[in-house]
Amino acid sequence: MARMIRCLIAGVTLGLVCSACTTPDTAAESPSSPPEKAELLKLPTVDVTGDPFSELDVTPHEPRRRVIGEVDAGSERVILYTEGRKCGLVAFPADARQKPSLQLLTAWPKNDGEGSSRLPFGPYMTASGHGSGDTPAWVELSCSRQALVVNYSPSKADQEIKHKGSLSVSRANDDKSLSIVVSEEANRKKILSAVASS
Repeated sequence: MARMIRCLIAGVTLGLVCSACTTPDTAAESPSSPPEKAELLKLPTVDVTGDPFSELDVTPHEPRRRVIGEVDAGSERVILYTEGRKCGLVAFPADARQKPSLQLLTAWPKNDGEGSSRLPFGPYMTASGHGSGDTPAWVELSCSRQALVVNYSPSKADQEIKHKGSLSVSRANDDKSLSIVVSEEANRKKILSAVASS
């Protein structure tokens, strides 16, 4: 009987030790909040003309892609979207018959210790790149659970910028680049202010 009790205690102790060993790894891999609680995924979708992804897609996308913003800079059109835990951007020349000139996709951080916190409502993961064409645009895309932030230098931008969706657009001091913030309305002013001062 005493031997059985000792074996039982040893088994419980071993189980607790193994549980303690695996708990930190599980916590490190799981996000700090589930995707359904992400503000970015609660933003309404917008309708865009044509099929902006037809030239890009070769296989169906899961989870479903959601277009949450569009910016018309005159010479170029920028579509902003989410795809599960990812933020994306695709840019086109004004001539709708031409193929996309640029596409970027980046996931939001897996946990609060990953990515950059230089902007409010982060942390953010960031990707950047140049487009194609004679005068390629340059884009930096930052993605968090609460916001999608874009620093966009188009080849040429009209004075009047048109946009739709839950977003705000501002021009940089040099008048050559645009800052685009997609988020809840209450967040956008704080993010744009931080972008301007960085």
